[in-house]
Amino acid sequence: MPDAPPVLQPAANPARQILDTKLTYDVTTLSATAIIAFAPSTEPGATLEVGDLMIDSVMVDGADVAFTAVTAPGSMLHANDHTIDLAIPESTMPTIVTIGFHYKHHANFEGASAAGFTLVWPYHCGNLFPCHSRPDDGLTFTLDLTGIPAGKTAVFPAKLTTEAPSYQVAWSIDAYTELPLGVTTAGTAVSMWYRPTELTAAQTGGTHLVAVFDWLEKNIGAYRFGPKVGTVSVRWGAGAFGGMEHHPFWHISSAALADHETNAHEAVHGWFGDGIRVACWEDFVLSEGTTTYLAGRALDVVAPSVGASVWSGYATDLNGVSATAKVWPQSCNALDIVDDDLFTRAPYIRGAFFYRGVALKVGAALLDQALAAFYTAHAGRAAHMSDMLDTIKSVTGYDPTVCADMWLKSTTKPAANTPCP
Repeated sequence: MPDAPPVLQPAANPARQILDTKLTYDVTTLSATAIIAFAPSTEPGATLEVGDLMIDSVMVDGADVAFTAVTAPGSMLHANDHTIDLAIPESTMPTIVTIGFHYKHHANFEGASAAGFTLVWPYHCGNLFPCHSRPDDGLTFTLDLTGIPAGKTAVFPAKLTTEAPSYQVAWSIDAYTELPLGVTTAGTAVSMWYRPTELTAAQTGGTHLVAVFDWLEKNIGAYRFGPKVGTVSVRWGAGAFGGMEHHPFWHISSAALADHETNAHEAVHGWFGDGIRVACWEDFVLSEGTTTYLAGRALDVVAPSVGASVWSGYATDLNGVSATAKVWPQSCNALDIVDDDLFTRAPYIRGAFFYRGVALKVGAALLDQALAAFYTAHAGRAAHMSDMLDTIKSVTGYDPTVCADMWLKSTTKPAANTPCP
């Protein structure tokens, strides 16, 4: 008799790409299923980040697949994350793997909260579903939730068909009422989802949101994440102020629900941060600096008095930013976004004033054209901040290298609204 074929063993293959992820959750039992389509590969195996998930089963075509859980810190992972390696063969066709698992609640913005919301930025997607968290790695997904408590509504995207960062998978469950705000010229419906007692805050925060979204669609480019968008109020707790770019239904702390800039900022992330991913964590300024500038720019146009107040607030923030804080380190995923202090206010504010300096040099309208050209070239993909400098030079004729050095690299902090040299 011929020898039995060798049993396929789990093999690490972190380079094997994920083509699509279908997620189904029961939020009462904290159980879930992920159906993951892996790309063809000339090497066997596949690697997924799983955080603290409890893996119940891994199957291909109804048959069990061997897997090995390992702790593997490295460039793809935060040091405390975990991975599983799968025993799947090399293939010229996509391989569909079905993973059953249970997940846990997290109290520190590192997964699903018992308060009803999720937040996995920057690299905690493995606490919610098997994933790749690297910022340049995009995914498409479908999402379905069951077990929603009576009297509550779950707000989440059922499907994203254009590639997005892993942290864009999100939901929030609460006693929501939807406040439709209007429809943009391109046909995008904009709403606010607010909790009891928050109607006034939602009306205030949503005052200019349709106009801001309309300006972005007209001046930066077509929105990529569906025909309906909006702000979702989330219970982040005392002292939490801000938002998270979970497009098309971005989350904003209930404390910031009435804030015009926060609503505009999270809307802009549909273009920068989500619509265009950062190639490395060191390119964080490409997401947050560009978004902060465009929030102020859009409000300048659609509500000038609000825009003036926003830029005044940015100037105050600049005063509080350390001159030595990292803005644009010249490496790629060599630094941890949190542990190495990349996640500070500096990339937001110094980044915004870099663009403001370019606008004061070449004109805001011409800079709008450069940002639109950049979005056209890179939408749905990852990019570096250096690519932005190249685009600004190509479109405007002005080389922003010296200005970028001044605002994004130097430990000497320029004054607010300083034009580029």
